[in-house]
Amino acid sequence: MTAARRTLAELRSTAPDGPADAADLSCITSAVAIVASSRGGSSLLHQILSDQPDVLSISGEHTALYKLNRLDRGPDGSDALEPDVAFDRAEFSRDFMSLLGSGPARPPSDAVGLKRYAAVVTRRLALQWPLEQIGYPTVEDAVTRALRTCPGPDDPDTLFAAVLRQLRADHPRLDPCCYDLPPALRGRPADDALRPPHDGYCIEEPPFVVPRARTAAGPDALRRHPVVIKSSVDAYRLPLLRRLMPNARIRVIHLTRNPAASVNGLYDGWRDRGFFSYDVSEQHTLSIDGYSELGSAARRWWNFDIPPGWGKFVDQPLERVCAHQWAGAHRAALDGLGPDTADAVLRVPFERILDPGTREPTLRSVFAFAGIPQPPGPVDFPVVMATARPRPARWRRRADLVLPALDQPAVRAVADELGYHQGQEERWL
Repeated sequence: MTAARRTLAELRSTAPDGPADAADLSCITSAVAIVASSRGGSSLLHQILSDQPDVLSISGEHTALYKLNRLDRGPDGSDALEPDVAFDRAEFSRDFMSLLGSGPARPPSDAVGLKRYAAVVTRRLALQWPLEQIGYPTVEDAVTRALRTCPGPDDPDTLFAAVLRQLRADHPRLDPCCYDLPPALRGRPADDALRPPHDGYCIEEPPFVVPRARTAAGPDALRRHPVVIKSSVDAYRLPLLRRLMPNARIRVIHLTRNPAASVNGLYDGWRDRGFFSYDVSEQHTLSIDGYSELGSAARRWWNFDIPPGWGKFVDQPLERVCAHQWAGAHRAALDGLGPDTADAVLRVPFERILDPGTREPTLRSVFAFAGIPQPPGPVDFPVVMATARPRPARWRRRADLVLPALDQPAVRAVADELGYHQGQEERWL
């Protein structure tokens, strides 16, 4: 954490793309927060909204900024924080502004663009690989060399893969397999071991976001355009949003997804090489059937969010852990959303976005609610943070495992409240 802070502090004094000093979270007048369970479709919806003109957003989640500012685990070890938790709001604001942008990626087509892109990459590497301490001059040199040979510098994935190749000469731990890159650019892992990118503490959780230079947000943009955010832990800390953005009208999109699909996605993610959140070995040794037998790291590292009551599940089968995570996030949202935490709430079943028959009217209602102009044509459906190629009802191949895990009273209660009733599973996508 200290090393990351040092790199970011050094960069702040030299970055050519930093926000104006007057740009602060208090300048935001409109915020749209997507609240959902992990593996509930929030990454896709966040990307769809972020791709629209004049929308401000951070690439990926802002969970890393919570961790960077020590807004991580509450007294019970879960992601739930006390509403009055202490933190340095000015520092958090500076961190948030440094990642906030709008519009498509801006390729480094000239000397100024190169420096801007190098600053963006340096900032992200500090969050992703804090133990490596890779400074701006090193990254600028790597970008310069990568641009000489990169076959597709206008493509952010191709360019960043080339930059990584340059940096790995002196920093071999920078593993492309930890990134949300196309398979051809990720390559194959050195082995099949399940382990986090580094021991101890992950600030940004893998799969890591690919850095993209976008238009920085100034005070005027913050006042005129909506800021779209999403973090898997926001369901547990809704009051914090008001403290972060005190002058904003906060609209919350509560994105739901049937528990079978979400639990199946969580199950895949736990067994994937990404999604490590915390080393919990100081409290528990994990003995989760379906996960902990995959290696020593799987007895120490929790994946995704940590709901209240998680300690009761450290020796339960993985599918039950995943069901508890789904129910925990939505229970927190159901109980926590109200006039004190949101000015308006729209509940959207992700299935209505997936279904071509209901997609267009559903997205129209989402854009209208968020105060974002309707796009002129169909929106693109990017593949974001996926462990397998998305397809409807992928959970059915694991139905014998997933459906019994939903037969827990707390899970059934949440499912019923959200409209996912027992006996209707054949309708679930």
